[in-house]
Amino acid sequence: MIDIDTVPLQIALGSHLPEPDESIARMITSGRSSLAFLLGDEACRYRLLAGAINWDRVLIAYRDRTPLGYAAFKHHRRGPFSPGAGPFLREFGRLRGALRYLLFAIIEGREWYYGFYLYGLHVIKHARHQGIARSLMAAIFDQARQAGHDRVALEVQVKNQRARRLYEQLGFSRVRATPVNWLGRLLPFPAVINMRRSLTSQP
Repeated sequence: MIDIDTVPLQIALGSHLPEPDESIARMITSGRSSLAFLLGDEACRYRLLAGAINWDRVLIAYRDRTPLGYAAFKHHRRGPFSPGAGPFLREFGRLRGALRYLLFAIIEGREWYYGFYLYGLHVIKHARHQGIARSLMAAIFDQARQAGHDRVALEVQVKNQRARRLYEQLGFSRVRATPVNWLGRLLPFPAVINMRRSLTSQP
């Protein structure tokens, strides 16, 4: 039996994988937990988003074909998900589904003003503290450079101290805090910190 911890870590765009399986799709759609009030629980998010993953906007970290984490990104107004209204209407009904889809589209559009945006970063629990998140972020920086961007932006929840420390160690600096953004006045959004890292200097 192969000890998976001794197998080299590989990172690839989802679009370069032979055929991303359901477990990878479930891992990716399990993100956006801050939007659970809008997209429902993990099972619901899978039903809404799994059929609309843009695999060229997702990096998968894996060892011996076992997915261990992912990093999703957005640039040129294209992110990891492009769902139509259909899944929302089927899941929630015509009126509630249309409203939820509209709100989701507004939230997605809110991030367009960033040039290259880190949409999500996740490593499964048993694979953490092995440098996988850092490797994924290095691959994110490469993707940004290849796309012609000289910086990467992200938002991190104020209460997520572990993620904030990681990003600071990787050279991100705080741009501003958004305790209550314009959407947060109407919807239960968590307070976030906007961070940015230049790709022309090293952390």
